[in-house]
This record gives sequence, structure tokens and C-alpha cells, in this order.
Amino acid sequence: MKVKDVQQKQLSDLVKSATHTDFGQKYDFESIKGFQDFTGRLPISFYKNIKTQIEELKQGKQDIFWPGKVNKFAVSAGTSGEGKHLPLTKERLESDRSFMRKVVRSYITQRPNILDLWGKHISIPGTLEQKEHYQIGEISAYTAQNAPWWLSPFQIISPTKLSQLPFNEKINQTVNEAINSDVRVITAVPSWILTMFKHVLDKTGAKSIKEVWPNLSLLVCGGVKLANYKPHIENLLNKPGVDFIETYGASEGYFSFTDKLTKTDMKLVVDNGIFYEFVPNPLPDQESMAIQETIPLWEVKPNTPYAMLVTTNSGLWRYALNDIVEFTQTNPPRIKVMGRVSEMLDDYGEALYAYEAEEALQNISKAMDIEIGNFTIGATLQEGAAAPQHFWFVRTQEQLHRDTLDRLAKKIDQEVCEINRHYAIRRESDALGLPKVYSISQQQINNWLASKGKDKAQGKLPSILRDEEDISFFKQP
Repeated sequence: MKVKDVQQKQLSDLVKSATHTDFGQKYDFESIKGFQDFTGRLPISFYKNIKTQIEELKQGKQDIFWPGKVNKFAVSAGTSGEGKHLPLTKERLESDRSFMRKVVRSYITQRPNILDLWGKHISIPGTLEQKEHYQIGEISAYTAQNAPWWLSPFQIISPTKLSQLPFNEKINQTVNEAINSDVRVITAVPSWILTMFKHVLDKTGAKSIKEVWPNLSLLVCGGVKLANYKPHIENLLNKPGVDFIETYGASEGYFSFTDKLTKTDMKLVVDNGIFYEFVPNPLPDQESMAIQETIPLWEVKPNTPYAMLVTTNSGLWRYALNDIVEFTQTNPPRIKVMGRVSEMLDDYGEALYAYEAEEALQNISKAMDIEIGNFTIGATLQEGAAAPQHFWFVRTQEQLHRDTLDRLAKKIDQEVCEINRHYAIRRESDALGLPKVYSISQQQINNWLASKGKDKAQGKLPSILRDEEDISFFKQP
């Protein structure tokens, strides 16, 4: 079937399923005949628009957004604001299982020698907590809990057991159990894979992961952008032939994965209980985005930044994800995730998107032969009459000398001026000073996440720092 036909069927099935809910009756779902009716009648929604009803669901009210009672909720990582509690219906959980089956089938098709995976598997899920009337936790914990039964004998530690532990204990127990095991597969957020590898090397005295787990064959990563971590992970592996699969998902659902091991763009899954909409060239604030026109999946074009909206079988309707994606091709649809809609630094009129900053760093890292992982940027006023200044904190494998960091700052300035005219104008007019760059470690990032209570499976370092205290935190050696 064509993408248009598949997505139209998804929309029709979702609307039909929720016709007799409170939401379906409010917007007369019974009379919706297609995309134009749907978008003309339902507003774009953000978490603040549904927060009250979410609390009602948690208290046991039924049939609000989706038929029946909801007693499971996924906690978002909260990089775009406070953590959100999003409903998980049995249909959504089954769709997530279906997504993971697609990932497995895709991999086995490309690597049919299944014996390469015949050993121990490490999975580091998030945390689940049982409340009086409902369960709440990170989506990775639910995914691990719903894994096929036949995976259990392969697991180093039961994911269900790990989901009950604080995050540092998950890492420590996993490392202790895994060091003397034949580990073949690891499933975790890239930042925690990096942390675990460093724990393993410290504990064993080995020079590389290859010495500890010579048969490691596959890393399945999601939650944060793999490209920001892959070079450092590969360096610690020191082992050619390890495959990476990247998944793109969130508390709202799983959307895409790298179905081709030789490519970094991802296949968008279009037949799994999700209807997609896209806002071309989105504005960064919710009020502006809420009135922008959307287009369906079958009208997108390559190389255009889009904000993604989803309507799902967990009862989210035209829900804004706050992610920016670009299509590398449209038939079948393949995407790359560029960053967050709200991750724009505009304190002094520079209007610098995080994905533009990432593009600048990628160009510079090649030119200077420096491995740069993830990063975060803040801006502050300076003392006296000095112009405001940007502070770039970049994760590098080794601490960089100040001379190198100063050269990096000049390169960043030149690249960003080429990419972003708002920034260039402010630099030319001395309304912004030359940026200053600091080299930070994964341990510093972990410490910051812990200080914010975000040392969880999906804990993420935001690309933009809004608070001067956070900027000061990363300035410390």
C-alpha cells in the first residue's frame, strides 16, 4: 500500500476507535471524513492542554481520550520542560512490541547468523513505580517488561528487577554481573553505555571492551542522539564489526529505526497505531506553533525542517512532540532527527537553533580532527560594558588544552556566522562577544543529571542551558 493509503487508514481507525469517548463526542468524531475535517476541527495540543485530564485518568476516570481505563503512564525525560506523564493503553504497548519485532526482523534479515547473538544480553531500562491506582515509569521500563518471554534466559539481570532499582545501582549491579559473562547484545541509552563501559574498564583494568567482551556484536541505542556518542563508544570498544541500531521513540511511542546498518537515517514506521502530521519550518514557541498549518506525511519534502505531531492509540490527538525532523527521502519515508523545536538560544537576538550549533561542531570536528560528542550552550551578560557571551560546553574524550579550546571557539564563531545570519549580524555589530569553549566529561554530565534528579535511563543533557547556575556548574573543572 502507498504511504498515503496506510496513513489515511491509521487516521480512520484511530478516529473510529475513540468516537464514543469524551474527546470524540466533543469534536464529533463520527462526522470526520478525512484529514481536512480532522485538522480543521481538532486543535494542535501540548501537554499543558491535557494535563488536567491526565490527572483525572490517574484517579480512575475512563473513556476520556481513548476507550476504557488507563492505569499505566510513561514519564517523559523532561528536556523541553518539566517531566510529563503520558497515558499508555494496552493498544499502545502492543504497538511498541510490534515496533521492536520489526527492529529484530530487520536486523536478522541483514545478519542471518543468529548464533552471533547467542550469549548474554544487557538491558538497562528506566524505573517503574507502583502507585495506589496506577503504574508510572520510563517508557524503556515498560518496553523491557513487555519483552518476549524467550529473551529472559539471555538477560544478565532481569529487566523487571532492574526497573525497581535507582539508576546508579542498575549500572553497578549490571557491571558486576556482566564482567565475567559472554556479552553479545547491549540495549541502553548511548550515554549510559559509555558510562557502563568506563566502569567496566576501571574495574577490570582492561584497555578496551574488546578484551572483556570479545563476542559483543550489537548495540541497540535510543533516547539520545547516537551520533554524539558513537565515536567515543567505538574507541572504547576497539573492536571492528560491532553493529549499531538506533531507535527514535519517546513516551508518546516509537517512530523510526535504522533499518539499514550502513546508513544513519531511519525508516519511519507508518502502520503502527500512529498518524503523523508535520509543521514546516516551525516557530520555537507553542503559541506560534499552535496556529501554524500542518501537512500530512504524504505531502512532506526532503531537506526541510519539520516539527512532528502525532495522533496515537494511547489517546493523544494532534500532540506536538517538540522534535525537529528532516526527511532524507519520502517514498518510503526516511528521517533524521535534527533537535528540539524549543532548543533555540535567543537571549540576545541570535536565534541560534541547537541543530545549527550541532552542524557547526560536526564541520569543525572534521577540520580540527577532534572527536566532539554532545554539547550544551548557555549565554550570559558580562560585567561592565562587555557584550553578552556564549559558553559552549563540549564533551570530548580527553580534556582539551586551553589553547585548543580557544582555537575551537574561533572556529565555532566562524562556522555559526556562516550558518546563522542573526548570529552573524550580532557579532558584526559587537552585540555578542566571541564565544568561550569548555571541555567537559561524561562524568560531569552524569553529575549534573543527578543534581537535577534526571539520572534516569532517558535522562538527557539539554542543548541549551537557561540558568546561570547551570552554566556555572559546567565551568567548574
